Amino acid sequence: MIRVVVSILLIVGFPLTSASAQESGALAKFIGNWSCKGKFTSNGAPIAADLSIQHDERSGASVVRHDDVPPGAYHALEIWMTNKTGIGARAAISDKYSGMRWFESPGWVGSTLTWMRLENGIAAEQFAYEFKGDNMQVDWSIARSGTMKLGDRLLCRRT
Repeated sequence: MIRVVVSILLIVGFPLTSASAQESGALAKFIGNWSCKGKFTSNGAPIAADLSIQHDERSGASVVRHDDVPPGAYHALEIWMTNKTGIGARAAISDKYSGMRWFESPGWVGSTLTWMRLENGIAAEQFAYEFKGDNMQVDWSIARSGTMKLGDRLLCRRT
C-alpha cells in the first residue's frame, strides 16, 4: 500500500521538498560577492558598488551588504528571508539615509526577483534583481508623481 501511495504521489508531481525549501534554494543563486557598475538615470553619473550576499545557516536568512565604491557613500545592511508559507519573501533594508524599510516579494517571475516597499498600499520603492547569464542586473526604482521611476541601474559580476 505504501509503495502505491508513493508511486501515485510521484506520478502526479507531489513536491518532495517544501515550497519554502525550494524558495530558499532559489535565493541561493545570489550567494557570493559581486562587483557592480552602472549609472544614475537622472544625470548619467557613474556608480559602482560591491555586494556581499551570505547565507546565515542558523536563521535560514540571506545577509546582504551593499557598499558603494568611493566616492559613493551608500551602505546598506539587508536581511532577506522566505515566508513561512513558502510563497514569497520579505526583506528588511537598513541604511543611514532612509532608516529601516520593509520590502516584500511575490517570488521569482522568470529570472527576476523584485522587492517592493509599499506606503499606504501604494508602491513607493523597489529593487529588481534580474539574472542575465552569469551577470545580475539590479534596478532601483522610486515612486515619483504616482509612477515608479528608475533611479539607478547596476550590472554585477561575481568576484
